Amino acid sequence: MPSAERNGLLMRSVKSAFALLLTKVTKEEQVARFTRKKTTASCGKNGGESIDRTVSITLGKGCLTHNDRSFIAENVDGNRSHLNVTYCNVPLKETYHKLFDEALEKYNAKQKRADRRIPDYYEKIRLSKQEKLFHEVIVQVGNFADMSAVGENGELAKRILDEYMQGFIERNHTLHVFSAHLHMDEATPHLHIDFVPIVTNSKRGLETRVSLKQALLTLGFEGEGRDNTEGTQWTESEKEHLAEVMARYGVRRIDVDKPHEHLSVLNYKKQERTREVEELTEQAQVLQESNDSMRESLEDLKDELSELSEDKDNIHLEMSKYVGEEWELPEPPPLMGAKTYRTKIAQPLIAKLKDVIRKLIVNVVEISKMWKQALNEKSRFAGRCRDLERENDSLRKDAKKFGIVRDKLGEDEVQSILQKAEEERLAKEIMKQPSLAGGKTQVRSKTRGNR
Repeated sequence: MPSAERNGLLMRSVKSAFALLLTKVTKEEQVARFTRKKTTASCGKNGGESIDRTVSITLGKGCLTHNDRSFIAENVDGNRSHLNVTYCNVPLKETYHKLFDEALEKYNAKQKRADRRIPDYYEKIRLSKQEKLFHEVIVQVGNFADMSAVGENGELAKRILDEYMQGFIERNHTLHVFSAHLHMDEATPHLHIDFVPIVTNSKRGLETRVSLKQALLTLGFEGEGRDNTEGTQWTESEKEHLAEVMARYGVRRIDVDKPHEHLSVLNYKKQERTREVEELTEQAQVLQESNDSMRESLEDLKDELSELSEDKDNIHLEMSKYVGEEWELPEPPPLMGAKTYRTKIAQPLIAKLKDVIRKLIVNVVEISKMWKQALNEKSRFAGRCRDLERENDSLRKDAKKFGIVRDKLGEDEVQSILQKAEEERLAKEIMKQPSLAGGKTQVRSKTRGNR
């Protein structure tokens, strides 16, 4: 074989071997890149693989002294209390003065009757059956078994809850937060968020007043029956926001699977009764709010009727002014002819009387219409109030019966069952969504294709 041909063959062999080696390296690099991409997608700020955790956002009783550690409970580890975070802690009465004093002053200035004035709005709400002085939510990621306050997972939960808290106030501008604490000295890290729900530009009562229903409605949460109230919608929305924060740290929200599988028949019945108690209590509150609104309307109508009565008295007083010599035809002067008397004396007086009568008729007609309308409104509101009172009586009786069930079960068990029931309901709703079902089908198809 000639030298030139041998050299060419050798070069071609080297090139083929180099190409083969390059192809192998490229494939290995592709696998490595894919692996890195997959790992990165399942990781968050914590730098580890994605983990699954439950979330909990529940209503608390709101013990402010416990939250700010003025009172130390037995389950608190005082050696770790310095790890707690206080976002704000304003006295509740001070908060009420700040929020409502201006509106209270305007409201009282408009009241003509002393008994309609409100001396202290804080005391009014404290004694109210319709509203609470404040509300509290307790926010938690995981439980004491998988997110203990001691250790790496505790620090992870702290970071998640801290970031969630940063966005809470911005999202919920109608829920005035006056006290917020992140506790690290108990079994599991958790947030206590205490707020006063407010509504502005109100047409009844104070322009700025307390109302949880209206505050949530302003945020865009409108109730659709007992099973989908404003509070239920808001709670689920907050869980979604919390899940978004969790995802940034590599933690995925999960729901409790089929809680009824682990419940006995008796426990399931207890759960159902407890749920009915909560629904009835909420319905009673709504009816009470409507009842109070009707009562306010009746009071306003009474004021209007009182003003109309004053107008009637004023009319009689005004009519008395037109009694006297000024409004009587005088005797004709001597030597005055009938034509002159009619032109200079009779006709001007008649024209004056016609003008007065015309004005009086207009006023009487208007007042009569207003009077009739006010009486009709009063009758309608009175009838509605009677209906609401009957409904309230019936609901109170039912709530009393179910309250006995609550006492037998205990508050902790009731709250636990309610939370599980709510998580199950939400899980069912999610599974019913066509987009979710389609996504699962698509994933299975891709898996088969890869195989």
